[in-house]
Amino acid sequence: MNGKFKLLFVFLSLLISLTLIASCGDSGGSNNPGDNNPENNPGDNNSGDSGENSGIEETTEEIFIEPDVPEKDYGGIDFNIIYPFWGAFETQLFGDQETSMGTELDDAIWRRNKIIEDRLNINLNPIVLGIRGSDAIKDILPAVRRSVMAGDGSYDMAFIHPMCDLNSFAQGQLVRNWNKMPHVDLTKPYWNQSIADTLEINGVLLFASNDFIIPSPSTVYFNKKLIQDYGLGNPYDYVKAGTWTWDVFSDMAKQVTRDLNGDGIFDAEDLYGLGLLLDGSGMISMMHACEQYIVKKDEGGVPVLDLMSEKLVSLIDKMYDLVWVGNQTYTWTVDVWNNVTMLDEMQNFFPRGHSLFNLASPSQGANEQYRAMEVDFGIVPYPKYSENQEKYISLNHAGLMLVPQDVKDPEMVGIVAELMGSESKRYTIPAYYDVLLTHKGVRDDDSLEMLKIIFDNTVYDFGYNYSNFTNTAYIVPRIIANQSRDVASFYEANARMTERDLESAYRYLTAYEELDF
Repeated sequence: MNGKFKLLFVFLSLLISLTLIASCGDSGGSNNPGDNNPENNPGDNNSGDSGENSGIEETTEEIFIEPDVPEKDYGGIDFNIIYPFWGAFETQLFGDQETSMGTELDDAIWRRNKIIEDRLNINLNPIVLGIRGSDAIKDILPAVRRSVMAGDGSYDMAFIHPMCDLNSFAQGQLVRNWNKMPHVDLTKPYWNQSIADTLEINGVLLFASNDFIIPSPSTVYFNKKLIQDYGLGNPYDYVKAGTWTWDVFSDMAKQVTRDLNGDGIFDAEDLYGLGLLLDGSGMISMMHACEQYIVKKDEGGVPVLDLMSEKLVSLIDKMYDLVWVGNQTYTWTVDVWNNVTMLDEMQNFFPRGHSLFNLASPSQGANEQYRAMEVDFGIVPYPKYSENQEKYISLNHAGLMLVPQDVKDPEMVGIVAELMGSESKRYTIPAYYDVLLTHKGVRDDDSLEMLKIIFDNTVYDFGYNYSNFTNTAYIVPRIIANQSRDVASFYEANARMTERDLESAYRYLTAYEELDF
């Protein structure tokens, strides 16, 4: 992209942004929670199209919080960011190069990065390890370790998979404490506020996340036409009324399931309530949606295993019945990633109308298959365990940010990190919402309200993030994949190893209290 085109692009982008802001400011809407209450008539308004701009006023009136950072000129220096070619990292950090900035989100990412670069006179330099389909998430630790051991200061920041090698980074004292980074204010709204509650130990926080890394919670997609065709209650209304539970979800899934061709065999050509990848992260999230964490801190702030409970046993029973009792769930195993035909079947199962529900991250809705769907879809949070549960909770599967211990200029890194978060909240998050919420030119503002609920209640879990893919973190999917209900035996076989890992992690983290970084 030449200089003249960049200037023209920036001018046009700002002009479009001002036009959109002006138009949003004139929009009306109603946020009356009693307008569509499923307790009054859960079968009404099944299409999910309310005609009202629910949540718009709240969004446009939000006050932007400027970062408190000094003005600096770093003389055009490279700011080196290393990360693996994995998941949303492929397109959501520096744009999708394959589309040549062909989406609103790509444009917003380019604009955000350009603003940061121009303000500080730096060059954001992404260093990507691996290619699509590789196991590059395991390559970040050795790369950072080599730099630290040599004192090279090769990388100013790194992004990692949320479950990979956190314990090893801490053990080797390879990273810096975010609470000691200059100019970083983790209380600002563009930093995830739940991380400190779960991943910080005695003031030591080695891994953080702001809006530069778009959250990736598990969500429920639903087919609006099937809701209408089968006369089911509207999931939007259940959520608003606080009655969206796994029991309601399962009951709806059972009502939609049909042997479409009447051959007596349920296969990929039939209709299901749910298409489900077994042993996937989406099933891990079922625990957290029910306020069941792997690890919680005790009164002294020590992370302890807190998994075995009556609620977990009950949840496993619910999931077993949903998946294996009846024909309402069509499943795939992890082998699907090595089978092109099966992968295509799984990725297009919901878009082609073969299931009422699909469990996926919000970003799934921006994929080509979803944008091409003939019928409309909606997004809602994972169901609660029961109506008595106060909030809808979503485990965040997005990556984490770290600062290598040998970084050359910690002050510069702190300033850049703040701007990454603030400018992402200003530009990329709104663009991300717009892409997700607009289907065939129609904006779904009910889903905007749902996304706010989801994103405002994303959580982390020390036992998940520091698990390094151990069985305990996967207790729900692996028990269900084995067609078992035996929680006690699985827990007994894996608990002691998890407790040892927790003890080690706590020891490594508390050692940071005596360090200057």
